[in-house]
Amino acid sequence: MTSASLAALPPPRVLVRVISLPGSVERRARMAEQLDATGLDWRFFDGWRTPPPELPYDSARARIARGRVLTPGELGCFASHWALWADFLFNSDADLLLALEDDLLLDPVFFQRLDAAVEAMGPIDYLRLYAKVPAGIRNEAHFLHRHIARFSGKAYGTQAYLLTRRGAARFRRSIRRVERPIDDEMDRFWAHGMAIRAVFPFPVMEVQYGSTIEDTRRVLEPLTAAERARSFLVRGVEKARRIGAATLRGG
Repeated sequence: MTSASLAALPPPRVLVRVISLPGSVERRARMAEQLDATGLDWRFFDGWRTPPPELPYDSARARIARGRVLTPGELGCFASHWALWADFLFNSDADLLLALEDDLLLDPVFFQRLDAAVEAMGPIDYLRLYAKVPAGIRNEAHFLHRHIARFSGKAYGTQAYLLTRRGAARFRRSIRRVERPIDDEMDRFWAHGMAIRAVFPFPVMEVQYGSTIEDTRRVLEPLTAAERARSFLVRGVEKARRIGAATLRGG
């Protein structure tokens, strides 16, 4: 394909959705004010509280994988992102998804230039716009007036990201059940085959409102001796797979 024909291609279509529970009035008002100022065509996506039947929650496996059961907030977050990926893939003709949660402060200039950001993504299928942990971060490339940062460990957080149709399909193929929080699953690049990259400095910041689903976090219950042994083995295998995949990919 020539450069002239590439220039003639229409820009990728981006589905902009904000995951939010219908009753989160204050959060929705703050996000609406920010997004309306960007000129983007966007909508709220009503959050879910529990995973759907095709995505069963396995509390026993969660105790092995994470050393604890998942909280109601983690289950709702998992279900909401899973449902949004399905809506993007099966109910839209968009090329990319911009997924946002409702507790963010946005850099308006970045989002006003979203088309340029999408064009600059190139072949990247999954690009974070925020991360909670600087897990083995290194600079990989320039990105507009920012950088692309690549992580060799788990960066955590699902506050904001860009995702192609291929990326969404990869996530859905690699996840068969709920046994970890959704951000934990999305960081498992050795399972879904997509490197963990982020725009840096981040164009969003998280606001600490607290959960709208639960009042408390992480109820810890002692593992049995057998569970501890299995958890030690599972975590060891996960670490070996992560290190192996990062080494092979130069991450």
